[in-house]
Amino acid sequence: MTPRATRPIAERFRETPWTGLLTALVFAAFLFLYRGVLAALARQWLSDENYQHGMLVPLISALLLYRCLKHVPDDRRGEALPALALILPGLGLYVLGLAAAELFTMRASLLLVFWGLVIGIWGRPTFRALRFPLLFLVFMIPLPYVIFYRAAFPLQLGSAAASARVLEFLGMPLVRTGNIIHLGEASLDVVTACSGLRSLLALVTFGTLAAGLLPLRPWSRVLLVVLAIPVAMLTNALRIILTAILVHTSGRIFLQGALHQALGLLTFALGIGLLFLIGGAIRWRQQSA
Repeated sequence: MTPRATRPIAERFRETPWTGLLTALVFAAFLFLYRGVLAALARQWLSDENYQHGMLVPLISALLLYRCLKHVPDDRRGEALPALALILPGLGLYVLGLAAAELFTMRASLLLVFWGLVIGIWGRPTFRALRFPLLFLVFMIPLPYVIFYRAAFPLQLGSAAASARVLEFLGMPLVRTGNIIHLGEASLDVVTACSGLRSLLALVTFGTLAAGLLPLRPWSRVLLVVLAIPVAMLTNALRIILTAILVHTSGRIFLQGALHQALGLLTFALGIGLLFLIGGAIRWRQQSA
């Protein structure tokens, strides 16, 4: 008999034609039910700059799923009761969200029902083997706007205050009024997009991805995800400080357009690099301990 570890993934995951047809029909019904939810989700990814990273999440999850298939057990019997424990509440949330026209509830429902179907068709051992890419899908769901803006406003004020202190330390003359930093003839308005919440959401997503990919102990994975928060705040403050310096020395051209966007992408890339660098340092410390 061919050892389990060396059997091709496609062979170990092969199903009978009837079982495969039934599985395809179940997921086709799932996609039909949630077609409106998925379409609205895709529209928000494309139009809302705060969640454009969300469109990458299903793609990354699919790649991670393929990577994890080698760990799927041979015995993949579906389990009805654990599946219904997710599917029934998920469908209840869908009905409530549909009645109230509340997108977040219906999107949460989508994930619960999807996870329930995986357990119902292939069982809990399969779900455990694939749990990281399946749970990673949480990051494709945008926060409700009421929560997003409540979190963004204090971050706006905090980012403006911290950046102003650093700029004053560097000897730059300025006056701060709330979330606006006045720099002589120009004013830097730390708006919602500059609050840092956008980069915080994206960096926590990529921090979780790094924690899942790197061979770390459980507590080290949690630490890496938690450290994504100060990294996001640090890189966002750096973006505001650099923008203020460039505006002060070169004019308002750096407040908008391609140069402003490029600076944001540069500091975001720096944040991702810092996360993987921290992850590598934790890994090195873990090996040397």
